[in-house]
Amino acid sequence: MIVSHEHKFIFIKTKKTAGSTLEKLLYPYLGDYDICSGSSRDNTPSLGIQPDTNGHIWWNEIKAKYAKGQWDTYFKFTIERNPWDKMVSAYYWHRKIKPHLFSDMDFATYVETCNMIPNDQAMYTDGGGSIVVDKIYKYEDMMGMYNDLNDRFGFQITEEQVFGTKLKSNIREVKDYHDIYTPKAIEQTRNAFRKQIELLGYEY
Repeated sequence: MIVSHEHKFIFIKTKKTAGSTLEKLLYPYLGDYDICSGSSRDNTPSLGIQPDTNGHIWWNEIKAKYAKGQWDTYFKFTIERNPWDKMVSAYYWHRKIKPHLFSDMDFATYVETCNMIPNDQAMYTDGGGSIVVDKIYKYEDMMGMYNDLNDRFGFQITEEQVFGTKLKSNIREVKDYHDIYTPKAIEQTRNAFRKQIELLGYEY
């Protein structure tokens, strides 16, 4: 999560969408009074907030605690990812950080039983399902997002920086998410992320 008073933007950090990488790349541009949640696990520094605060904060909490008078005027954005790919990323991440729960669990069982599915739509929509951010960038067009942020705020983030910053690399054992899905897991993921799929047009 970032609240930048210096540049007048708010970043809502969803799970498994390279949000820590964004925090790391934007940190040098932040002002003294800006807020960045950071992560000791990813070695990304925090700013203006208690270290190791959960950076995945819903929009209404950000508005109430960190941007009470600025929410309506700041540029607000988040990142989303193809849900089928996102589930695979979450699976391998949970196997790494919670081996006592997931190291012996196959992916199909994970999809069917895990209660930590990274469904983050409520982080950037209100109770009626209306989107409260100005822009939802897609993980699949990462450089397009950084080019837009460069244009909006005068950053100079390069393609080399974006694709050279790998905070959680070498965790996934499969690169193509199609290689790990069963037909049942495909439909279970579709049902779990139905609203995001309809909103952003993702397909398996």
